[in-house]
Amino acid sequence: MNVKEVILEQLSACHNQNAWFVSLHHAIKDLSTEQASWKLNDSSNSIWEIVNHLNYYNERYLLRLQGEDIPKGVHSNDYTFQPIETDWKTAVDRMNTILSDWSRALENCDEAALNKWVGDITQLTIHNAYHIGQIVHIRKQQEAWDPSQGVH
Repeated sequence: MNVKEVILEQLSACHNQNAWFVSLHHAIKDLSTEQASWKLNDSSNSIWEIVNHLNYYNERYLLRLQGEDIPKGVHSNDYTFQPIETDWKTAVDRMNTILSDWSRALENCDEAALNKWVGDITQLTIHNAYHIGQIVHIRKQQEAWDPSQGVH
């Protein structure tokens, strides 16, 4: 397995293919707007806020990989959790689009570019996996987790 195949596998595991952990697709599957908005307390994040945060960073790094202009960064990481879309379905659709675009970009990426970005990309997939674990934990707190999705 070469570097590109490993990274594509990691990205797929984060996006929509359960592997050693639950993918983001399965972690948020059948989640209502109310469940996505639920917070244990004021100091915690909702699933929707976490998805916003993941969308922010996945999109920024994708633009960097593609050599596109990146919008000015936020003054605080806390801002990345704030709502961008006004409804849950739009946030989920955006997440799926960004992660699908990542797969296409990597499939078409030449070896030199891939080698330049491999460290950032692998850190990004680790970051995604970390937050997917938070989402599953929140769903368990809500008693809204279906263990058939991959975690008991």
